Amino acid sequence: MITLGIDLSSQPDDTAACMIDWHADGRAVARVALLQCDDATLDGLIREADAIGIDAPFGWPEAFVDAVCQWNATTWDDHAFQKNLRLRLTDQFVRATTRLTPLSVSTDRIALPAMRAMALLARHGVTDRSGDGRFFEVYPAGSLKQWDLDHQKYKKKENLPKRRGLLAQLRAALPRLNVGDAYADTDHAFDALIASLTTRAAATGKTLEVPADQRGVASSEGWIHLPVAWPV
Repeated sequence: MITLGIDLSSQPDDTAACMIDWHADGRAVARVALLQCDDATLDGLIREADAIGIDAPFGWPEAFVDAVCQWNATTWDDHAFQKNLRLRLTDQFVRATTRLTPLSVSTDRIALPAMRAMALLARHGVTDRSGDGRFFEVYPAGSLKQWDLDHQKYKKKENLPKRRGLLAQLRAALPRLNVGDAYADTDHAFDALIASLTTRAAATGKTLEVPADQRGVASSEGWIHLPVAWPV
């Protein structure tokens, strides 16, 4: 299996990708991190990969979509209404599971990467955004926490020592993973690595399933795949 993890930004400059070759003998080899990925580069990588994990929202809250199409609310003091406009069901599930709250795709700047993600999904014919067996929405901070690794303050240039430490812990947890030191150089490369590892977990049934009563909504809003075990 070849997994592709994409740390998707709205522009190529901050977009990184990680491909991992998973061998039948248990070895996993991370290829050289790809930085500043434009759409053509991503499309080429996707064509080669068996499973793809993207760190960006795959959709918007249904309540937000309805409100944008035809706003009919006359008050703004209903906190439940505000929450449902801001957070998807999967965001609320992640918060309940990990105590982490993903950025709001409707009210935060993550909306711009989401627009790029939607264009990417459309190009590749994805209609079920809950995880169609090949394309999965991932959340690196959530994955790190699920693996009992420190998920805080590892981004930005000044946190290079923290990323190096996390990379060492990943190697200890996955001794058959061959991954270069350069994956700690930037948070974009590191998140792409985590995305690729999470993709392997998702593709092999090692992530939390969508609750049965939320599958319909998740197919349009998207669903964040949280690992329940290390990928092997």
